[in-house]
Amino acid sequence: MGQILNKQQNEAVKLIGCPVLIFAGAGSGKTRVLTEKIAHLVDEVGIPPEHILSVTFTNKAASEMKERILGLIQCDVSKMTVGTFHSVCASLLRKHINILGYDNNFTIYDQNDAKQAIKNVITSMDLDIKTFQPNKYQYLISNLKNKMIYPKDVLLKSDVYVDEVLCDIYTEYNKSLKENNAVDFDDLLLLPLELFQKENSLLQHYQKKFQYVLVDEYQDTNKPQFEFIYNLSKNNNEITVVGDDDQSIYAWRGADINNILNFSNSFPNATTIKLEQNYRSTKTILDAAYNVVSKNQHRADKKLWTDNKDGEPISINEFENENKEASGVVNDVLKNSQKNISLNDMVLLYRTNSQSRVIEDRLRRESVPYHIVGGMKFYDRKEIKDLLAYLRYLINPKDSISFFRIVNFPPRGIGKTVTDKILKKITDSNLDLSQTLEKLSDLELSDKQIQKVRDFLSIIDNVRETINLTAIDTIERLIDEIKINDHYTSKDNPEDYERLENIQELVSSISEFVERNDDNSLKDFIEEVSLLTDIDRWNMNEQKLTLMTLHSSKGLEFKNVYILGAEEGLLPLSHGDDDDDLEEERRLFYVGVTRGIEKVSISYASSRRRFGSGPMFSLRSSFIDSIPEELCRYNSDSKPSYVSRSLFPDRKESNNKVPINKNSEFEVNDMVQHKLYGNGKITNIEGIGDNSKITIQFRGNIVKKFIKKYANLKNI
Repeated sequence: MGQILNKQQNEAVKLIGCPVLIFAGAGSGKTRVLTEKIAHLVDEVGIPPEHILSVTFTNKAASEMKERILGLIQCDVSKMTVGTFHSVCASLLRKHINILGYDNNFTIYDQNDAKQAIKNVITSMDLDIKTFQPNKYQYLISNLKNKMIYPKDVLLKSDVYVDEVLCDIYTEYNKSLKENNAVDFDDLLLLPLELFQKENSLLQHYQKKFQYVLVDEYQDTNKPQFEFIYNLSKNNNEITVVGDDDQSIYAWRGADINNILNFSNSFPNATTIKLEQNYRSTKTILDAAYNVVSKNQHRADKKLWTDNKDGEPISINEFENENKEASGVVNDVLKNSQKNISLNDMVLLYRTNSQSRVIEDRLRRESVPYHIVGGMKFYDRKEIKDLLAYLRYLINPKDSISFFRIVNFPPRGIGKTVTDKILKKITDSNLDLSQTLEKLSDLELSDKQIQKVRDFLSIIDNVRETINLTAIDTIERLIDEIKINDHYTSKDNPEDYERLENIQELVSSISEFVERNDDNSLKDFIEEVSLLTDIDRWNMNEQKLTLMTLHSSKGLEFKNVYILGAEEGLLPLSHGDDDDDLEEERRLFYVGVTRGIEKVSISYASSRRRFGSGPMFSLRSSFIDSIPEELCRYNSDSKPSYVSRSLFPDRKESNNKVPINKNSEFEVNDMVQHKLYGNGKITNIEGIGDNSKITIQFRGNIVKKFIKKYANLKNI
């Protein structure tokens, strides 16, 4: 993008004195507008940096923003608050959470920790884990928190016992978090609101502190995030939000598209500015994306345009099955790399994580280096989680989830009998973990068992001496005290050596953290790690092909984009007849296409194995059929038995297609139309004549059987 701001960008930067909503389409320079606006607020308007709050959704975006601001403003911006919602809220809670009865050294539980805490609650309530699955309750509770529905407000519409206990599990889980001096990710957003409600003077303090508020990716805000921003800025109305409703793809985790569409209802006198010039993609890519997303009813009116060239057509590729698709796409990647297109300029996008397996198999066979964003995260590996649990327990002695993970790792003879008695004591009494461990003699343990627990606590005390030094001092002392190297080298197991390498990588990452941060204690490191997302460790400068879900790709750009699995029931993912879900799937497809700078290739398979079943017939995605034919180039790895473009009769048939005899009898593999179920493929015919039974597979893998004379089927 050039140095000069365009008219709309310039207006967005300069406008103050009223709430501002910036609709910023994909590739329209929104990060630049935000950073230029911050520079304008400091240099021209005279707002001190410490009175500006800028929030976004990923640490990567926050870091990029800080770097750009440093390049624009000469004064010290270290006191400016730039961060994710979660990091800004965590920082606020570190200062004030004691008002709510927590200690300031609270632990932030990730999804695995939260699931373990819920599992402990379900067990303590004498409920069966198989019936009352922790995964399910974690999802339900998180959903309720995202909608700001508290245990006392849970209105149950079902008489089924499994639902009736939700309120109790939710209540006990929150209680358990507080006893462990821990918060989950959802609490990071909810507890500041509780603080503001309890201490109005605190809210007033932050309203005065943050004279100007800026929010990136506003379309992804959920109810607590909206309330947080609204509370801080409702008095002075000095707020700018930037977003794109066409890229709102997180409804499943509570994001509410109405926050951006109804912005002026929340902030009267708001001015709306649209950034519609795209600096990233070709005209073809933008037109293709628009033709899909414009089918949505629930969107603001806008259309991206560009001065860039028309570029290559969208490549549409049909394959016989998912294995052929993986081979075809990987072969194309190899061809491109021979044309000097770097691997890190290409990305393979898919709807579900499970699609990566067959692609990975092919990449390994062809020796193509790759990395997966959103796969097994480094900080989720067992050996890393074990060491992080030690570090968290050092900081927060009430954290029982971390304690039970490490008390017998490496093995030190503290078995299940001991841990069960400790857990039972905590459950049956009003004591927290640290108080329980002070009274080991009350637990009916043998002298030998008590000594082993005390030996463990002695190790913790020795390492805790370093807690006010740097994080690298702490991790080195810990590794030495627990003799982790001996544990992993004693069995001469190749997997153990790999685990040891990962531990060395952790030490290196802590060393880097200490070098780049003035605040570099263990507490500071754990805070950063707790708030990392999978995108934050991804390094796009490495010479590797990137694989990721469409959700993970938002905010990124690549010269060549491949979208795999564009089939009905997969992309769009089957959600029945819910229009809101279908609109969100369209937005997700739009996000994928608009990642492309020069070329977008979309592929689908005629059959695919899903959910462990045999191959199932697939229909090409209706999203492909929303793209005008003149923007596309069609390829096929085998002659298809039908042309799925004909699923949509309002499309012009291209000249090379064989015309269908509309008067012919139905046959297996014919494409037909049913008034209620839409378009489908005949998979079986039993009998002959008007009373024959016809089996049809419709979109979303819905299979129906009809008697011919009543079905009113039409050949298409």
